[in-house]
Amino acid sequence: MVAARSVGMSKFQAIRHVILPQALRLSIPAWSNEYSIVVKDTSLAYAVGVIELVREGRYIIVRTFEPMLIYVTIALIYLVLTYAGNKLLGYLEEKSRIPGFATEQGKI
Repeated sequence: MVAARSVGMSKFQAIRHVILPQALRLSIPAWSNEYSIVVKDTSLAYAVGVIELVREGRYIIVRTFEPMLIYVTIALIYLVLTYAGNKLLGYLEEKSRIPGFATEQGKI
């Protein structure tokens, strides 16, 4: 902030162009962890909820008598949601990497 202010940036410009890009870049790995936890622990705001999926699965099981197939399909839906979200956040992390700059653990 001090360096940005010394070259004539306003506080808003310093936050927008200096502080936020650094903070966002370093917070992406934590976001991918939180995304996985939220998808697995909640029902994704009831849009694609466990209860709804299992209830629909039970309706299908009553008609088809294939419970394993239905429950595996439900599990695959959550696997795809988690995997796709983590891949997207991994891509964002890779795109925001600064060459030659690493944290203490050797990761960005």
